[in-house]
Amino acid sequence: MDKYLVDAKWNVSKNVKILVTKKNFLSQENFDLSYTNNKYVSAKESRQLINSILPSKPYYMKQIHGKKVVYLDDSEKLSHVCDGLITKKKNRVISILTADCMPIVISSICGSIICVLHVGRKGAQYNIVENAFKVLKKYNYIYEAWIGPAISQEYYLVDENIRKLFLDYNSDYNIFFDKNKINKKLFNMNLIGIASYQLKTNGVNKIAFSELCTVKNNNDYYSYRINSDKKRFGTFVWSE
Repeated sequence: MDKYLVDAKWNVSKNVKILVTKKNFLSQENFDLSYTNNKYVSAKESRQLINSILPSKPYYMKQIHGKKVVYLDDSEKLSHVCDGLITKKKNRVISILTADCMPIVISSICGSIICVLHVGRKGAQYNIVENAFKVLKKYNYIYEAWIGPAISQEYYLVDENIRKLFLDYNSDYNIFFDKNKINKKLFNMNLIGIASYQLKTNGVNKIAFSELCTVKNNNDYYSYRINSDKKRFGTFVWSE
């Protein structure tokens, strides 16, 4: 198990574990956890494999690129329509599936409460981070965050309309958009930078990064931007 765990390089309790799958994982090629690609049998096999090494059956989300965050301890359902999960229960595994969007893990330093967020362009636009902290701020904890493999600014191109959506919300976001050097009508958007800004605005002063781009590291991670890939890798988090 330990060889699959992420060293997040943060100050959070060692009881908090993060596991991120890859394309080739647990001796299986094209390890895919998503049912959306119509490969139900393949995804089911992958989920059964991951279950075999996790401390409990993971909670998945039906991700819709929104801002809804569910506090799991108020519900026993194994699946929710949302883009964020929070729990205080030990060995309860919460997860997200991504292929360019950011997997963000938030934890109290003591490891008493953990949160996972699926944050793409819309999640950042709707500020799902702020929504998560409507729950997290109810507890008197210091929080840190880890941002997993996601598309980097170098490869994330958006048009002026997208940029304007963010600037209309907060003009400070302007620093996260650079004019593309080849196509002057497009901008390189720093999605990770925006999420980091939102985390800091909500009192998270320590943010760790995987520093892995899903486009650059497409041999290991799925990327929707490269080939409209419907396959997904998973980020799984729990506190022992």
